[in-house]
Amino acid sequence: HNSKWNQYFDQLIEVEMPPKKLKKLQKWCKSQRKQYRRLVKRGKSKKLNRYQVLAMQKIGFKWIEQGKEATLSNSSETIPRKWSKRLKEFEQYNENIKNAMPSSTKLLKWIASQRKHYRKLLKRKVSKHLSWYQVDILNEYRFPWILWKEEENAP
Repeated sequence: HNSKWNQYFDQLIEVEMPPKKLKKLQKWCKSQRKQYRRLVKRGKSKKLNRYQVLAMQKIGFKWIEQGKEATLSNSSETIPRKWSKRLKEFEQYNENIKNAMPSSTKLLKWIASQRKHYRKLLKRKVSKHLSWYQVDILNEYRFPWILWKEEENAP
């Protein structure tokens, strides 16, 4: 399974955007998105592990197909102040501590709520509390959408 995954991943890196002509690659990308949704919703996937997710995020893979997002345009969207404040806290935490648990209860609750709203967003494609624009911002900070068990999916 991993060698086939690596083969498609290498093809994905070679092209900037999956051209419509590469049907197999498109099908694989669709499958990865489906496995990712399963991973976020259930916390596990037999076909996609944490290292593969991180590799995909590193190359800027979009987990939501273009045109399927339900959001306001980036330039006109307003971000709530409270959300921006927590994002700044998360950014500072992320830069300084990386793998340790945040010490702020408010930040821990905010992280948990972002995960919850993200799962809703994946199901319904729209949420009152989290937009695709905010998801893109969080992805830039490598937000941990999935709670990984330490021993799970080790290389």
